[in-house]
Amino acid sequence: MAGGRRGLVAPQNTFLENIVRRSNDTNFVLGNAQIVDWPIVYSNDGFCKLSGYHRAEVMQKSSTCSFMYGELTDKDTTEKVRLTFENYEMNSFEILMYKKNRTPVWFFVKIAPIRNEQEKVVLFLCTFSDITAFKQPIEDDSSKGWGKFARLTRALTSSRGVLQQLQPTVHKGENVHKHSRLAEVLQLGSDILPQYKQETPKTPPHISCTTVCSKPHGTG
Repeated sequence: MAGGRRGLVAPQNTFLENIVRRSNDTNFVLGNAQIVDWPIVYSNDGFCKLSGYHRAEVMQKSSTCSFMYGELTDKDTTEKVRLTFENYEMNSFEILMYKKNRTPVWFFVKIAPIRNEQEKVVLFLCTFSDITAFKQPIEDDSSKGWGKFARLTRALTSSRGVLQQLQPTVHKGENVHKHSRLAEVLQLGSDILPQYKQETPKTPPHISCTTVCSKPHGTG
């Protein structure tokens, strides 16, 4: 697959421009769903600040963010993440990952496939929320190391209140747009999640010029 990544570029269209412009409070990456390993074609400033990586360092790495996995990252969860991408599904996970400086952080990760007019998945939108504060305190004792970290944490799902805080509110009587479920899961307004439409290429700042029209993974 040495030559499989040449010509990778993020699609330039209203969808990308809108999501970049209106997502100041969201930490996210966009992955190309048409290329093996779903390479990152865009990461916003929030994700870079959260992870400690510069944008140039994450471009073309897998949008599963496996480069942030480490010793205490749960292998069962990483396999579920991989299968979510493989099956073009929408899902969310709690997962222990590592910043660039190798500081462990608990993230609530949400993955959503973006489809074009032909209902073909062309992008993955992955958002990240730091939920470390909702976990039990870490014993910062060098003699014990980070082995205590996993044992001292408790599942976020044990606290319904916390989960409710992380879920967006849907008001009664709201007109339900056909993309409202995607918008709700991503905590982004439904007006910035239109159906993906290919348009004349432009070059918004910080978005590399690659294409999603490459041969889908798994085809001959």
